[in-house]
Amino acid sequence: MKLGTTELWQLNADFHHPVHIHLSPFQVLARGSGGPGPYDAGWKDTIDLRPGEQAKILIHFDGYPGKYVFHCHNLEHEDMAMMANFTAT
Repeated sequence: MKLGTTELWQLNADFHHPVHIHLSPFQVLARGSGGPGPYDAGWKDTIDLRPGEQAKILIHFDGYPGKYVFHCHNLEHEDMAMMANFTAT
């Protein structure tokens, strides 16, 4: 991805996932077919997704060229190093 871009992401959960994105706060635009939930206002770095839930987020990448980390805060997932890296250039 290019530094300074804004992207629309759709996150899909198979079961409970508190999804955390490092270094780039985001805004929750929708959950499922509705709007944001009651606790989705403002800038976030983590979103709590329930089983089968979908969320659309708007995320902007600026100020940091390099690797970003994206992972779930479920302890079992952290222990198994289930995370992704992506790079903004």
